[in-house]
Amino acid sequence: MTTTLKERRRDHVRAELAATTLQLVSEEGVEAATIERICAACGTSRSTIYSHFPDGRDGVLRAAYFRAGESLIELARERATQTVGWDARIASYARTMLEFSSSTNLGSFYSVSGPSLLGFRSERGVGAQSYFDDIRTELATAQAAGELPADAEPETLATLLVSSLRDAGVAAAQNPELCERFVTSVWTILKGLRALGPSAIPTTPESPTTTESEQR
Repeated sequence: MTTTLKERRRDHVRAELAATTLQLVSEEGVEAATIERICAACGTSRSTIYSHFPDGRDGVLRAAYFRAGESLIELARERATQTVGWDARIASYARTMLEFSSSTNLGSFYSVSGPSLLGFRSERGVGAQSYFDDIRTELATAQAAGELPADAEPETLATLLVSSLRDAGVAAAQNPELCERFVTSVWTILKGLRALGPSAIPTTPESPTTTESEQR
């Protein structure tokens, strides 16, 4: 569907406001993302913000939260392409989410304060939904290749894994030292799933680590 110039400009402004807000949250925490600070950072007026986000700060924070989810899945998919084996790719997804969640300010916003503040803790955001879709695809592919039992349910397994990762992300945001322990535990689960398949070929439990610059 073709968009008009006005619609493209509107989308650009909304995206800029969301990105600026997310940057403020990442650098100083969610408390710093006031309407006044967002206006100053963007060089815009309160009326402009309210014209794009009628519910004000909550609306801008919601857009920033979804942008954080988009950033997470972009990074997770990029890293997964560098990994061989369905179990290693799922472990890479897990590591990316947990390291993202344990990063200062941004991780707490994505895993703890954002969902609670914006009132959608019980539903999947863009990051969690994409995680679910990708992990379900990996499991379905593994099953088709005979590396998971025929009676395994990729959708159910993906639901369990993603739900567990969300809770682990909350814990990692509160205590980053738990990150590696959670990644190790994810590998324990994945090795157990692979062992159930008729062609159990072990994969080296390694996935790339996120550098400090990638987390920003």
